[in-house]
Amino acid sequence: MQGVCWPVAPRLLKRAATLTLSRRFLPEARRRFYKNVTVAGNGGIYEVNLDFHKLKTPLGHIPNHGLALAVAQEWGATKDKIVPSFMHLTGLSCTVIDNPNHETKWDTVNKILEYLDTDTLLYQEQGPDDLNTLQAQEWHPILEWFNTKFEVDLKPCHGIVGADIPAPIRNTIRQYLLSYDAWAVSGFLYGVEALQSVILTIAAAERKISAEKAVFLSRLELEYQTSFWGTVEWAHDLNKQETQARFSAALLFIHFNTWQASVTHKAK
Repeated sequence: MQGVCWPVAPRLLKRAATLTLSRRFLPEARRRFYKNVTVAGNGGIYEVNLDFHKLKTPLGHIPNHGLALAVAQEWGATKDKIVPSFMHLTGLSCTVIDNPNHETKWDTVNKILEYLDTDTLLYQEQGPDDLNTLQAQEWHPILEWFNTKFEVDLKPCHGIVGADIPAPIRNTIRQYLLSYDAWAVSGFLYGVEALQSVILTIAAAERKISAEKAVFLSRLELEYQTSFWGTVEWAHDLNKQETQARFSAALLFIHFNTWQASVTHKAK
C-alpha cells in the first residue's frame, strides 16, 4: 500500500524515523462544482460568485476590484479539483479579512522586521571564492540601491551570527512599511516569508527587480551548487516554481492594494 511520509517528533525517533499514513485517511480534494465565475459589487465591496454561490469569508468581502478579479481568475483556472494551496491570492484575502490572530498592521510590520537580521542579502556564506564573487556581483547592487533609497548603511555579515541592525535603521524601514495599508503589508509579509528577505521583497515591490530575478537572487547559493552537482529531478524545479508562484502572488497583492484609479468626467 502506498502512503505519505510525515515527520515525527524527536522523542519518537527511537521508535521510527517516519510515520506512514494511508492515502485513505487524507482528505479528498473537492471537485469543481461550478461553471461560471463572476465578480459583482462597487464602492469597495466586491464579491466573487461561483454560479449563484457567493465566495466570501464570514467577516467580509474583498475591498478592491482588481484583486477580486484576480481571485476570480484563480477559481476560474481550476480545471477539475479545487486545491486551496494553489490559490495564493484567495488565501491571502481570506487571512486579511478574517484576521484569525487579531493582529494589527503594527504587529505584521514587526513580523517582517524579524527577518531583517538574517536577511538573505545580509547573510553571506563563507564558501568558495567563485560563490563569494557571484554573491558580490548579484547581491551588492541591490543592497547599494536599498541603502541609497533609505539612506542607511547595511552591510553583509559572515558566519553564523546575524547582522547587527541599529534601531534607527529598523525604524526607517518600519515607517516605510507602515505607509502601506494593512492589506498591502500582509502582502509584504507573504513575500518576505517566501524569499526570507526584506530587501529583495521591497526591491521587487518598488519595481527595481522582477519577481523572477528576486527569486533567483534568494536562491543564489542553491543555483550555484546545482550548476556543479545538478538538480534532483522534479524536486528543485518544483520548489522554484512554488516559490515564484508565492512571491508573484505577494507582489500582485501589494500592487492591487496600493494602486488607485480615478475617473474625471468632462463638463458638457
